[in-house]
Amino acid sequence: MEQEKTFIGIDVGSKGVIAVQYGSTKEFYYISSMDCYMLADTFAEIRAQHENISCVIEDVHALFNSAAKATFSFGENKGMLIGLLCANKIPFVLVQPKEWQKELWINADYVFDYKQVKSKRTGEMENKKVVNTKKTSINAAKRLFPSLDLRKTTKCKNIDDNKVDALLMSEYARRKNL
Repeated sequence: MEQEKTFIGIDVGSKGVIAVQYGSTKEFYYISSMDCYMLADTFAEIRAQHENISCVIEDVHALFNSAAKATFSFGENKGMLIGLLCANKIPFVLVQPKEWQKELWINADYVFDYKQVKSKRTGEMENKKVVNTKKTSINAAKRLFPSLDLRKTTKCKNIDDNKVDALLMSEYARRKNL
């Protein structure tokens, strides 16, 4: 009998999270609280417990106006995670944020902010409506998983947007049956 499929979503930021989803169970591992050896053990444990695994890892690139050190460490995290997935023979797909967001956000989820920008046409400052991706993802996660606690710990007051992103990526993998 084939084991139920397990879906993993990985938010690769410095405060990144690994979300593991199988059946109605959801588990979270915080990358920032582990060194590379602990991460290797975590992936080995996941591999040992689950045969049929699919993983989505966020395909992020250098951010405009971002410091070189931050960009380098972002890429370093992504490379290390990909290496650990390969070492543990966990199949993965790189997915750009806009792709998984498009699949899981609906119009009702969108949260907009206004930002001051210089108009190309007139040269004057004007308000531009932009999507607040963090708040929009939180709205989508609340809609999809209403009973799930999205905080990092029970002592936290705010929802952890890294946990939300990892969860939504694992849900994207589940929906696409990657």
